[in-house]
Amino acid sequence: MIPYGGVAEAGAISQDWRGEDLSLYLGRCQVDTPDDLVALTWREVAARREAIGKVVDFGAGDGRFARGGNYSAYVGYEIDWRRCGDGAPSKRATIVHRCAFSEQINDADVCIGNPPFVRNQDLPAGWRKKVAERLEARSGVRLSGLANAWQYFFLLSLVSLAPDGLCALVIPYEWVSRPSAAGIRRFILAARWDVDVYRVADSTFGGVLTTSSITLVDKRSRNGRWRYFSDNGAGDFRALRSESGSDEGLIPFEPASGSDSARAMRGLSPGTQRIFTLTEPERARMGLLIGEDVVPCVTSLRLLPEATSDLDQDAFYRFFRASGQACWLIRSDASPSDRVLAYLSTFSKDDYATSTCLGRPVWWKFKMPATPSLLVATSFKGFRPKVCANSAGAKAVGGVAGIFGLDPDRRHRFMTMMAERDLSDRVVAHAKGLRKIEINQLNALLAST
Repeated sequence: MIPYGGVAEAGAISQDWRGEDLSLYLGRCQVDTPDDLVALTWREVAARREAIGKVVDFGAGDGRFARGGNYSAYVGYEIDWRRCGDGAPSKRATIVHRCAFSEQINDADVCIGNPPFVRNQDLPAGWRKKVAERLEARSGVRLSGLANAWQYFFLLSLVSLAPDGLCALVIPYEWVSRPSAAGIRRFILAARWDVDVYRVADSTFGGVLTTSSITLVDKRSRNGRWRYFSDNGAGDFRALRSESGSDEGLIPFEPASGSDSARAMRGLSPGTQRIFTLTEPERARMGLLIGEDVVPCVTSLRLLPEATSDLDQDAFYRFFRASGQACWLIRSDASPSDRVLAYLSTFSKDDYATSTCLGRPVWWKFKMPATPSLLVATSFKGFRPKVCANSAGAKAVGGVAGIFGLDPDRRHRFMTMMAERDLSDRVVAHAKGLRKIEINQLNALLAST
């Protein structure tokens, strides 16, 4: 170990990171935890532990979690030497400039902190594969390929605890229901550890589009009890009836049946929408031809009026083309024209430096999705997500899901049901008043029509 603010151990860093991968990663993950949230986290830890021996923080940042708590020793791991600062946060604290996954710990009394939030698309493929294999060897959990960075740190914290240890992390509240975190939930359920999840106010992290939580997993208590709480904005929490807050609980997750042609599918994730989707002015400026070079797409239904039940050509023109929305998707299923190649050549490797693009033989060549009969906004405010027919033949991209395989009668029943049901308290809060319905929740609703 090295003292707080010491010189980096470059050898430990280079084992897991290439320089360009590290720079990209650090540019997307550094968000400071507000002091009041640090204090709230320690308050909940203190309610469960009177005295603490060893504390480990696998995403230490500037070491702010070391400033609270009644512990004997704190060890923080931070891969970005610029975050280490000049002064020790506590005489009992040590910061190690090293990848958090480079050592194996199994005796922590408390694992605490705010793991980095980096999308799975932005995680270096080599690092992700290596770390996933290490975690699976220790836990038996195979993380989803859609897991974001904080899930790797969450699982690392769980396996690094002593048999009676306590995990206390600031992570997205959506982990309680998100399919990509199902493996971690099963791991906790099988061990019968107690779980308390405190949903904090959306304003906690101003620029982060997710609802945060203080999640506590207590290995000492083996009752298999899960409890959920919601912040009133003043540091006090009220108990929730379920993870979504309602008596009925979450809309169930049901994969589409193999015997049923009707199914929901997530919107295309081409690697980076910034490159592969264009507005009408961008398309015109580059001289890209409709049909030959680009096809219609929608990345959001936000501007589509609630009363518009069909995205026909007129609606597509008014609310997407004329309003400057991203509405054209580069065709990747045909030989690119000189126009498309000229457009793609305007971008450097830094512009498409996502694991999705860099992991393809040809960085821009993605699989073109089919055209859905219905479009659904997976994020929504109010009572329900927007649903519309797709007469314009637009591809579903990003946060817009597609519904396939419905005959006209069933399509009408599904749209009627979605227009009448209040789903707001049966979907977990996502961010800033938004709720996010998952693909297999849509499949469950389809199965009920």
